Amino acid sequence: MEEMLIASRLRHGLAAAFVGLVVLASPARPAAKLRVLTTVYPLQEFAARVAGERGDVELLLPPGAGPHTWQPRPGDLMRLAKSDLVLAVGAGLEPWLPGLVRGIAPSRVKVVDVSEGLPLLAAAEREGDEHPASAEERHGNYDPHIWLDFDLTARIVDRIALALAEADPPGRDAFLDRARSLKADLGALDQEFRTGLAGCAGRSFLVAGHAAFAYLARRYGLTQVALYGPSPDSQPRPRAVVGIVEQARREGVRTVFYETSVAPDLARAIAREIGARTLALNAGHNPTRAELMQGRGFFAIMRTNLERLRDGLGCR
Repeated sequence: MEEMLIASRLRHGLAAAFVGLVVLASPARPAAKLRVLTTVYPLQEFAARVAGERGDVELLLPPGAGPHTWQPRPGDLMRLAKSDLVLAVGAGLEPWLPGLVRGIAPSRVKVVDVSEGLPLLAAAEREGDEHPASAEERHGNYDPHIWLDFDLTARIVDRIALALAEADPPGRDAFLDRARSLKADLGALDQEFRTGLAGCAGRSFLVAGHAAFAYLARRYGLTQVALYGPSPDSQPRPRAVVGIVEQARREGVRTVFYETSVAPDLARAIAREIGARTLALNAGHNPTRAELMQGRGFFAIMRTNLERLRDGLGCR
């Protein structure tokens, strides 16, 4: 009887020890990833790279949607409410965002306006716009396309890294390391543009659409001539188109650019009128589903812009 009791105790002891070993050997449960929602594609790409495996970064807008005019649905409010961090450009690019977050407690979701404190360009609209942007859209009459100045983009990356670190302090060092790597790539891209656009026959480029490329022009000493201001909702009056055609003839323009998110019809009409050709530029705010499936991210889109600008401006 005593031998049976001893055997039973041994079995229970071994079982307890085995359970203890299993508990010790089991990996710790991974911490929940940060849920980050962004309003435009560049912010998604940058935040995903900086966050790494510590974050799930999603784009609020569907592929190809214009951030100026997109209208959120009830499901989008639910996605936003479940997020830990929302990254927005600000400067009037997302006029619908204040109303969308109004009903969500600030302690639940932190909204970061990445343009705050940056040297923004005035969104001067061309005289003759039929539907100029509203005061709410302009948000103080600023141009929101700040990611097209790669020096400003590097500062945006710093802001993203700090916002992630504030939301996830243990990941701070990893976030800052990835941000430094991303900024190095942006610095290399900036140098490609600086070198590639240094020896061009022309320094002015005509955009038959809205003025999305002013930051890029300022950065590299170019002049953007656009039919209307930064809001794609604006439409030029016939007299504005006539004025552009006359200016293009005087200056011997041979290339008319258009922005990929805007129909190219007007650009083609102007090109026919002055005997020019058309080339597309992509502001990169929200690639189409096809572009995303092709793996065309921010850097690929910007390098295509460089090739087309060099082509259109006659760069050596």
